[in-house]
Amino acid sequence: MNYYNYLPTRNFQIYQIFASNTNLGKTIISTGLIRSSIIKSKSLINKYKKIKNEKEKNLKENNYNYNNIYYLKPVQTGYPKDDDSNFIKNHHHHHHNNNNNSSSNNNFNDDINDNNININIKTLFKYEKPISPHLAVDNIIPNDEIVLNKIKSYISKCYNESLINGGRLFLETAGGVSSPIMSGTIQSEFYRVLRLPTILVGDSNLGGISTTLSSYESLLLRGYDIPIIILFNNENYKNHLFIEKYFNENQNSSIITPKIFNIQLPPKKEDNDLVNMKNYFQSNDEKFNQVIDKLEEWHENRFNRLDKMEEKAKKIVWWPFTQHGKVDKVNVIDSAYKDLLTTYNNNNNSNTNINSISNGTSTKILNETFDGSASWWTQGLGHGNSKLTLTASYASGRYGHILFPESINEPSLSLSESLLDGVGKNWANRVFYSDNGSTAMEVALKMALTEQSEDNELLVLGLEGSYHGDTIGVMNACGPNIYNQKVSWYSPKGIWLKPPQILMKDNKYRVNVPKTIKFDGFDSLSEIFSDKRVENDENDLLSCYYKQNIENQLHHYINQGYKFGALIIEPIVMGAGGMIFVDPLFQRQLIKSVRSILNIPIIFDEVFTGLWRLGKQSGAEFLKINPDIAAYAKLLTGGLCPLAVTLSTEKIFEKFLGNTKVEALLHGHSYTAHPIGCLVANTSINEYSSLKWNKIEENEKDKSFSVWDINFQQRISCSPKVNGVFSLGTLLSIELNDVDGGGYASNVAKIFNEKLSKFERNSIEDFGIKTRPLGNVIYIMSSLISDVKSLRNIEQKILNCLDN
Repeated sequence: MNYYNYLPTRNFQIYQIFASNTNLGKTIISTGLIRSSIIKSKSLINKYKKIKNEKEKNLKENNYNYNNIYYLKPVQTGYPKDDDSNFIKNHHHHHHNNNNNSSSNNNFNDDINDNNININIKTLFKYEKPISPHLAVDNIIPNDEIVLNKIKSYISKCYNESLINGGRLFLETAGGVSSPIMSGTIQSEFYRVLRLPTILVGDSNLGGISTTLSSYESLLLRGYDIPIIILFNNENYKNHLFIEKYFNENQNSSIITPKIFNIQLPPKKEDNDLVNMKNYFQSNDEKFNQVIDKLEEWHENRFNRLDKMEEKAKKIVWWPFTQHGKVDKVNVIDSAYKDLLTTYNNNNNSNTNINSISNGTSTKILNETFDGSASWWTQGLGHGNSKLTLTASYASGRYGHILFPESINEPSLSLSESLLDGVGKNWANRVFYSDNGSTAMEVALKMALTEQSEDNELLVLGLEGSYHGDTIGVMNACGPNIYNQKVSWYSPKGIWLKPPQILMKDNKYRVNVPKTIKFDGFDSLSEIFSDKRVENDENDLLSCYYKQNIENQLHHYINQGYKFGALIIEPIVMGAGGMIFVDPLFQRQLIKSVRSILNIPIIFDEVFTGLWRLGKQSGAEFLKINPDIAAYAKLLTGGLCPLAVTLSTEKIFEKFLGNTKVEALLHGHSYTAHPIGCLVANTSINEYSSLKWNKIEENEKDKSFSVWDINFQQRISCSPKVNGVFSLGTLLSIELNDVDGGGYASNVAKIFNEKLSKFERNSIEDFGIKTRPLGNVIYIMSSLISDVKSLRNIEQKILNCLDN
């Protein structure tokens, strides 16, 4: 049976060969590495032949010998005249008998087969014109997905052939690091999804120091590991000596320092016949052997580190929101790109990979897992977004961090303007910076309660099931729940009204209002958010019920002597409380009634809901009513770095004006408005605004944005295992039926999540799904750039889990 794997394993090494520019000798390097791989494999085969005791053989730390050797050239231009694969075929052989002048590839392959060495050389896309692939391409331009899947398929084939005895694969790119492939995507971006360890061929020519270091930094910024840099020994410039000295003097303990190798210059092109090239390679075999030894050492160390991470973490890390007494499996994350995490975990495939059994090594492999919680709701533009990375690098190089009080810099000023023209348009006048959502809400509370009066008995008004953060102030602004249950300092300071929840069940959106209210439900999201419903809310059946119910409760608490300082709501969806979809008409009516009767500030907690997470820029767009204060975080920086803001009206701001410092808003921290976060946030907001929304299989009746298929939701809404479902924007929430009562302590969603996370790659495009349950609620959250195929794949996995 075949396994679908295109990532390195313990006994399947993969290396990618990039160059700092075109015509620098990548194929010479590839040939030398393949020759040395053959030398090493022959040596190991002969060594193991001498070990007759099978038990002794099995005690070897690694009894695989990497005797499957592969060369992959995904894109070749100048074909067939400049055919790199043909060059490899003509020059990769190595004979122990130097008197044997045979250059026959057939004789060589016979020799190799006798020694159980398998060599395969492959080119996928070939173009005749000797120019850049984006110009050389014929009439039909293959898209990136097609090219990538062909590469993955070939690597998977090689992996399967190498299951028992191991293998090495060298993938040679075309041109330089930033040369484009056929679609125009530059190579460092295109190959990033694989994140293969990289051998960088440096530039030995005049000016090559600059191109080599620039290429190295370009790859480093995109998260590549570069254990080796190889340069030819050009006596005129000796670039390798400078570059080696540079890295020795600029070592970074957090980043692998590349080992620099210098290789003898090959014969000039007009002199590179078979005899000259044979002599050249034989004279450099020892140097290439050293490169292979270094690569093997790096590869072994990498997997040793990965193997130990879970055990080490369990001993020294204290995870948030985690009962350590019940931690079973730790997700070891090697890297992340777009929506996928590359995790190092046990191979859940029902057919455990053979080499692990035969060699007694770890059964863990690198898997791809969909980041189903968008890394705690932060991912908007996907992991490893190069625009955000370059933005952060620029801001870091320009500023680092600088003191913010009574100072200004371009990133923080520009972001302030963007926010006031975006989520704060037509209502906000001021932007206050902090570092996370909980702190942003602490600031919001201080703003609102100070604006009202200095009465310490002021309470907040909120919604039952809401949650606004883990710091003591905002924790006290929530009703009793599992988060504050064991916090001895918790002292609830508010009243929380029960909100009407909306869920689709049996193909209809239903609202949990008393049965005495004769309401049949909604057929679509467009009905729920219709302008007509908002404009005529005074005549709406539910609106009249909401108004009467809300105002009765407000008057009741006023008569009881309660004093309120602010209303806090999470617009539309209450996140941590269990993904509760609140009827927007209820929230709109609540705000209107509170303003009419209590005249207190309205706070929108948009840490989760804001910045297009639910398909619109802000909750105010859904509710068609503005707050006085609002907090934003999570998606603010696209998922790259911590930053939060609290927006307010000028009226709120003016309350803190005075002649003494004590009258000011005395809140902040050292990294307030750090320029890196501010500039990254500005880039993120600009990217969000320019996205073409994936309105997938949009139901004509339902114009509200959601990336999730309505037909899929209708189908699972009819399942007896499901209490209800809804989706908005990137969020899909499924409330599972729990006979024991549900709630945050429920275990039913955890079990469901374990099924979803099971990795069984049945195709090249398959992946597991990692998310965190909220009691009996399973939710999946995509980024704003998730592709259609991945979402359909997830939906099918959910259906499979419900059916089994």
